[in-house]
Amino acid sequence: MRKLTFLSLAALVVAFPISQALALDSPQDAKVDVFIALSVAETVEMDFGAVIDADGTITLDTNDVIAADPALIHQGGTVASGVYTITGQPSQAVDVAITPANANGLLLANFTTDVGGGTFPLAGVMIDGVGNLAMALGADLTVQSGVAAPGANQSLNFTVTVTYN
Repeated sequence: MRKLTFLSLAALVVAFPISQALALDSPQDAKVDVFIALSVAETVEMDFGAVIDADGTITLDTNDVIAADPALIHQGGTVASGVYTITGQPSQAVDVAITPANANGLLLANFTTDVGGGTFPLAGVMIDGVGNLAMALGADLTVQSGVAAPGANQSLNFTVTVTYN
């Protein structure tokens, strides 16, 4: 039995020489691309002008025009498509989505734009070589009669979400 134990230990020494390290430090590398933080700036606020308190929907296009008003609720006033600039990493693709607003009987929905495919969400639109992406916005405004509160310059908030593609 003693011979067998000695031979087993000798075999272990041959298979795993004592001079080999039991631990090893091996430096490695990792990489990362650091992009400029995305931002959205409003250049021109979207403005539907004046509407009467009656059920209906008007469509503002991306060229400062009320393109549809089947219920004849639009009553003039200043009309402006929203103009926004997205700033980020030059020559990178971004995705853009909009969350519509609904407040006090006024609903913004069906946003359109003059970039990408024209409807949201946008996928893979390019920021230019300077780091900007300008876009005009249009949308539908629906008025719910009796729910919409009369008043000038009512604010309808919506959220523009931009992510790197």
